[in-house]
Amino acid sequence: MAKPAKPEAARGVVRRGRITVRYERSALSAEHATAFAALAAQGLRELERIAGLPARIRLRFELRSKTRISTARGRTIELSTYRVASRSAPYLHEIAHVLLPCPHAPPWFSEGLACYLEGALSERGCGYDAHLFTQDGNRGVDADAARWIGDPRGQKVLPFVGTRGMPPGIATDRHNVAAPFYVLSHSLVKFLAVQAGLPSVLRLTRTGNFSRALRHITGNTSALWRSVWEKSLPHPAAGRQSSSNRNTRGG
Repeated sequence: MAKPAKPEAARGVVRRGRITVRYERSALSAEHATAFAALAAQGLRELERIAGLPARIRLRFELRSKTRISTARGRTIELSTYRVASRSAPYLHEIAHVLLPCPHAPPWFSEGLACYLEGALSERGCGYDAHLFTQDGNRGVDADAARWIGDPRGQKVLPFVGTRGMPPGIATDRHNVAAPFYVLSHSLVKFLAVQAGLPSVLRLTRTGNFSRALRHITGNTSALWRSVWEKSLPHPAAGRQSSSNRNTRGG
């Protein structure tokens, strides 16, 4: 009787530069894993360049078939094997979290910044945008935000955008809570990056007192920025499908 394969024997490993990818051989081909490692290495280099960080960090990706929501813990990023194979994994979003952890910033800023940088890199041809909650990344996020503000679910999470705290249920209800929160946060950070400049926004990731630094660096408070941002959003077209009904299969 054949002995069952050891757990480690069922996993493959690919290395590309400062990227290590561990994957399940039964769920992902070596070609897919190698191609993903190259994408991750490219994304890491470009994000370091944009953020002005030294090229020295090493990342490990754990690709698992049972993973539902992507996570970044320390320098290890866990992603869904299905999403990697279908090129819909938010790997750039998670790399941004590792490089720019924003320990003293509110959730809307850290999540919105990761979404914005993911979109910015994909627009430069440095990887792909997972489009978890948006229809067209940075280009379309304002229209998505406008539609969410016109939706009761968006109104429910809006008090957590531009302020402190995380809406209840964000980890368990991706469709009704996470989707509007991420889209609205993404749109507000994009507005900040356009109005105040990305270098100013990136300075906020290193501050110890976010509210004070935002006022000092940009000249405005969070409340004022949010008010001006809301007024700048386009009016949602009647009958347009909410982005929540498109991509809510995890994050």
